[in-house]
Amino acid sequence: MRVVVIGGTGHIGTYLAPSLVEAGHETVVISRGTQKAYRDDDRWQDVEMVVCDREASERDGTFGTTVAGLKPDAVMDLTCFTPDQARQLVEALDGQHLIHTGTVWSYGASALVPTREDAPKHPYGEYGVNKLAVEQYLMTQDRVRASVVHPGHISGPGWMAINPQGNLDPGVIDRLREDGSCLLPDRGGETIHHVHAEDVAGLHQACLDNSDQAVGESFNSVCTEALTLRGYAELVARHFGHEPKLEFAPWAEFEQRVDPEAAQATMEHIGRAPMFSMAKAKDLLGFEPKHSVVDTVLESLDAWVATNRP
Repeated sequence: MRVVVIGGTGHIGTYLAPSLVEAGHETVVISRGTQKAYRDDDRWQDVEMVVCDREASERDGTFGTTVAGLKPDAVMDLTCFTPDQARQLVEALDGQHLIHTGTVWSYGASALVPTREDAPKHPYGEYGVNKLAVEQYLMTQDRVRASVVHPGHISGPGWMAINPQGNLDPGVIDRLREDGSCLLPDRGGETIHHVHAEDVAGLHQACLDNSDQAVGESFNSVCTEALTLRGYAELVARHFGHEPKLEFAPWAEFEQRVDPEAAQATMEHIGRAPMFSMAKAKDLLGFEPKHSVVDTVLESLDAWVATNRP
């Protein structure tokens, strides 16, 4: 098939575009042309690159027609964040399989875990609310055949993974490397749910390869297990050769002791208590993640340390 990938040089596209080429698909990547894929792969030479600033072309109403003009059999939209963006694209297409990248944040706070795709959704925050609105639109329109993939905390070599404190403060990793110490909120029992970018790409491709089963469906995309903050901190401390030295503080104290931006990020992550089921992808598409959560976070952290620390 001729497959157009929108935003194909980021976390997911780094793995997705070469994999589509390997599978024999005629692969077209639309990007702004300002970012290089996170890893080298000879298969990129067989990818047709189209430079397009999505936001600018959406403002002048030409983005959807640009995508349609590439004559795709399927479209994978990795960078759609609002219903208006989805609508402009869909209204220019005609019958293609559209695979949209959603987010587990569209669920809101987890209640029954592991959370399945049929769980009630009560998102909060602009990102989650908009992503749910996109999914609802795609599942009710009749111009394209739609599937939605909901990633957790996308991780991999080339960028910082969500750390054991539930944020992106590099100092958390530095202290775990130095002596195994880490400050955690409450008792460290909250969960965060990572996924390797290669597995997110793999699930997008599984939707393409099993379109009859995937159309009209949404799928979680996470590792088969989630980490608690405490378990994650212990894992990283020991990975760097230290016995864990964990300190626990009630949320009010924790919030005062860390950077305000880090505290906000921690609450945004742990407040949703994310832990999701991958059973549906296995049952309908025969898809299972290749990467365990332990391998995912350690590979990501090792790569980050190798690049960013002496």
